[in-house]
Amino acid sequence: MNRHFLAVTMLAAALALGAPLPAAHAQDQAAGAAREFSQRHIAVARDVVRLSGMARSFQAVIPQFQEMALRQFGGSTPQMAEEVQEILRELRPELELQERAMMTRAARVMAERLTEAELDEVAAFFATDAGRRYVETQPAVLDGVIGEMQVWSEELAEYIDIRVRAKLLERNPGTTNPIPMPLPGVPQQ
Repeated sequence: MNRHFLAVTMLAAALALGAPLPAAHAQDQAAGAAREFSQRHIAVARDVVRLSGMARSFQAVIPQFQEMALRQFGGSTPQMAEEVQEILRELRPELELQERAMMTRAARVMAERLTEAELDEVAAFFATDAGRRYVETQPAVLDGVIGEMQVWSEELAEYIDIRVRAKLLERNPGTTNPIPMPLPGVPQQ
């Protein structure tokens, strides 16, 4: 999976879940960086990140980047590929630290938005059968929502186009097409 596809997928998932766009995130992050949280607050937030299934996203990124590195650096000869694989195995402890760092980042983001008590409740939910089932079905649900968003966005674009054109025609009687761009699939007069 390439970086562009991963970025688009993550953005689509974030939009599906109502996450703020990057500019808003940068402002939130700057405000949160100044706040200090108790170790327990971060620990509970980290539990929520893990229990909610959010950590699966981070865990999936490292193997993808390892595969990209193998293709980039190890493609010339079988010996080079073996050497790159060996290096990637050697890097495993460092990459685990990177994954933990991302877990902490996600926990801080969560702690910025939820109190320790709220996070305790969220963690308790995810520890239930219903919470585990929610996490289990979440990837399929997100796939479905993203697919529906694609269909919906195409329909919405066409709907807005049709409605704006109709309103322009209402406001400009006697004009067959007040704007130069033709409606998709409709011959221009």
